[in-house]
Amino acid sequence: QVVSLALDEPPANLEITLNKVLNDEGQTIGFIKIIRDLSRENGLLQSKKDFIDIAAHQLRTPATAVNWALENLNKEGGFSPEVQELINIGLISGKNLLKIINDLLNITQIEEGRFGYDFKEINLIDFLNKLLADAELFARGYKVKVYLENAGGQVSVWGDINKLGIALSNLIDNAIKYNIANGEVIVKVEIVGQFVQVSIKDNGIGISDGDLPKIYERFFRGSNVSKAKIEGSGLGLYITKNIIERHGGKIWAESVVNRGTIFYFTLPMERSLIPSR
Repeated sequence: QVVSLALDEPPANLEITLNKVLNDEGQTIGFIKIIRDLSRENGLLQSKKDFIDIAAHQLRTPATAVNWALENLNKEGGFSPEVQELINIGLISGKNLLKIINDLLNITQIEEGRFGYDFKEINLIDFLNKLLADAELFARGYKVKVYLENAGGQVSVWGDINKLGIALSNLIDNAIKYNIANGEVIVKVEIVGQFVQVSIKDNGIGISDGDLPKIYERFFRGSNVSKAKIEGSGLGLYITKNIIERHGGKIWAESVVNRGTIFYFTLPMERSLIPSR
């Protein structure tokens, strides 16, 4: 049956499947074509993406302003221990809120192909030192210490400094959040062939063998994480994996429950190793 559409109607989103019809002897006696109109489903999906995008943008401005105010109060100092403790709690909570908002924006851009990259040569050691310095207050809130081990002196990689900042901050923040009181996070840099290998090691709650293959899925959170009631969106590792692979690197993890986790990833030292878009 042929259905004609009015010229002013929007184009339909159709899924067409064609299959053979066989007789008892396995001979083809005809074909069956199934046409599904996915217009409504796709429209709802786009509406959901648009809502997330708009809501996240609207939330980011006031959340940034609150963080800015708390950071300035923290720099001013001179408060009683009780007030300073409230400021520290506010800073940690504000950082978590901004991370969730930014994760929602980033995942929308990734899935729509708008997560652009600007590759440049980066001094990796200086870059890591800055990230760890920025994470110091966050780590103190969880009573965790962070260290950098560098086995190769100054090392340069090719990458997008903003996107790598998102990926590395995700891994460092996770290593802090899922650690134990008085725990440690050790970041180590090694040269492996034409790549730099970075590892982030913690001695926290770990990841079970059953959960390990799923940790890069959107919104996935491990069973032991849920029991520990640690906040998170389940988007960080999905975004991190996308960023590392876009740089031509790989990411993987080793973990033992209640003993800790080590995340590894590689980055190219030559621009020619970055894949084309």
